[in-house]
Amino acid sequence: MTTRKGRAEPGGASFAVRRKPSTRPSRRRLGLITTLVLAAGLGVGAIYWAAHSELLAVTRIETGNYRFTSPAALDAALGPFLGRNLLTVGKSEVADSLATLAWVRDLRIGRRLPGTLAVDFREWRPLAVLAQADLPRARRSRAWVLGDNGALLEFPAELEIPALPTLTGLEIHESGGTLAADSTATAGLLDLFGAMATVGLETVAPVDFVVVGPQGCAIVLADGQGRLQVGRKEFTPRLERYLIARPHLEPGLEVDLRFADRVTVRRPERTAHGSG
Repeated sequence: MTTRKGRAEPGGASFAVRRKPSTRPSRRRLGLITTLVLAAGLGVGAIYWAAHSELLAVTRIETGNYRFTSPAALDAALGPFLGRNLLTVGKSEVADSLATLAWVRDLRIGRRLPGTLAVDFREWRPLAVLAQADLPRARRSRAWVLGDNGALLEFPAELEIPALPTLTGLEIHESGGTLAADSTATAGLLDLFGAMATVGLETVAPVDFVVVGPQGCAIVLADGQGRLQVGRKEFTPRLERYLIARPHLEPGLEVDLRFADRVTVRRPERTAHGSG
């Protein structure tokens, strides 16, 4: 180990020089810590103030475009958020409040200072109108539709019923204040309507009825163009097979598409759109 010698003084005496440790770094660290603590305290205070300030109360609620949801029901669901602090209104709270509105889906919320809560959502799309004869008697004063979520939805009385196929033969029952059907049946119908859209069936042959029967589903084409028996599965390839064969078929035939790679046709014995 190397020993550093002290500076020699006249007369032969020597001594070592000790430097006093600088206190500047410690003071600098202390100042930084103090600044951080003060900033954190101010931040917490600002957050607390923002979360409780009446200056950020919700004074306006905006919604996007919608068609099927009742304006009165929507106002009733969103009204309790007026006067609430804008920053404390969460999406889950709004979603819970709108849960009773059957048409609402894909909720989004936004905030604009000082007091605007923006609520935006999409709506389920109706696929078919339920046949009145299939509804419970007490429900026949209103139109009901099958939505693209598989739910049975009450159609707004103030709107004109859209030009959709009529769905008949579905077993419908009351459930929790609304109408419902067997989930397996509705899942199959969603597959069928999806296949109809995929192949573009209605651009070629508009559909009057979709029939649920013992042999599965059947499609009754408009203007007496025919009836397609499509069964319970593989709807897309079956409808594609029909569209390939269609130019070679007479109008009004009953076409059975349930057998692989085959198109079986016969002339109808009677005009009907009931199940069978």
